[in-house]
Amino acid sequence: MNMNAGDELNAMERNMVLQYVKTQDAQMTVALERADFQQEQETGGSVFPVGIPDEQLSVYPNGVFVFDYAIRALEAFVDRTVRVQFYYNHIGLHFVSRLQRTQQGYAVIVPLKLMRIGEVRSYSRDDFSAVISYAVKGQKSVDLPCLPDREFDLFSKPSWKSVEPYLQSAVQQYYERFAYDLGATGQEDLSFLISVCRYISRPQETEAVEGRANPYDIIYIDHSRIIFGTKSGETSPLKVSASYTVKLEFGIFATEFFKRTIRSGVTVSDIYAGKDGQRCFVCAFSGMKTEDTRFIYEKFSGEKFAG
Repeated sequence: MNMNAGDELNAMERNMVLQYVKTQDAQMTVALERADFQQEQETGGSVFPVGIPDEQLSVYPNGVFVFDYAIRALEAFVDRTVRVQFYYNHIGLHFVSRLQRTQQGYAVIVPLKLMRIGEVRSYSRDDFSAVISYAVKGQKSVDLPCLPDREFDLFSKPSWKSVEPYLQSAVQQYYERFAYDLGATGQEDLSFLISVCRYISRPQETEAVEGRANPYDIIYIDHSRIIFGTKSGETSPLKVSASYTVKLEFGIFATEFFKRTIRSGVTVSDIYAGKDGQRCFVCAFSGMKTEDTRFIYEKFSGEKFAG
């Protein structure tokens, strides 16, 4: 079955998906749909996606998914519009339906229209990317591509206002712990930690394609450091105190033909991990040319570099 993002399944394809979910572990999650999600954020309610254990899911021939009442977290979603996401042969699919109570359990009707989860990787403020490289014995080098995370504004200083209301408690707990571990006195600028704590606190989303190697996320950069992130389940060779090289590329005049390339050393100063396996790698620049330091400082801070 070939699908593009936004494709609607025909009856036969829909039955194939239902049969797959019935017999395979589809790694299903249920979350509030956007309007209800935003309302819960404003009221401080629970909005985290709920994972559905395979043994607590029943699939009925008429196209109904029933979740066991033992999944108590679903109670908050009853009579509300939810987004159900799962994998079919490693391809992420989703649909929107209403969660209801039945005699058998919490139930959603599977509509005829199932959508493929689209690619969401994009960045509008100039092209910006990075590649981390390191040598391996017997090989020329290993390259790790990196792209900005669309949820993080790299062009403004992280602040508590950027933290989603439903994440604030978790972010604050992480922040206080990490600041203590760093021996902070309250005089240091630790705003970069806000981005770290946001990243590792966020619930994980179903990917467009299961198991695919994704670029590292770039969640913060200034003239002295850059921070990369990896999601739950993704492995990384980066280690604390190890040094690597990084190539930064910046689009100029919004065209691929004009790019500024900056090369620098980086050393991993800290690695922070969330409870679900997300990790952030704080990397300090080393050996960067003064004109490159100035360029990065002025580009991302919007201020003149004092030297």
